[in-house]
Amino acid sequence: MPSSDALQPPLTPAERAIVKSYGGWTRFMQSYGLKPWEDDDAEEGKKILEALALHEEASE
Repeated sequence: MPSSDALQPPLTPAERAIVKSYGGWTRFMQSYGLKPWEDDDAEEGKKILEALALHEEASE
């Protein structure tokens, strides 16, 4: 499967660190059963990522 990291939306530094820990946008999306090339899935992935970043910030 080709990498879809070029489809990655703009990210905050905290979100970028989370995505990097998964090995990139494609792997992050796949870990949640999402297809990064599908607009609806990409939106859902971004919402998941925002929630993860918020949780990480709150726990610091």
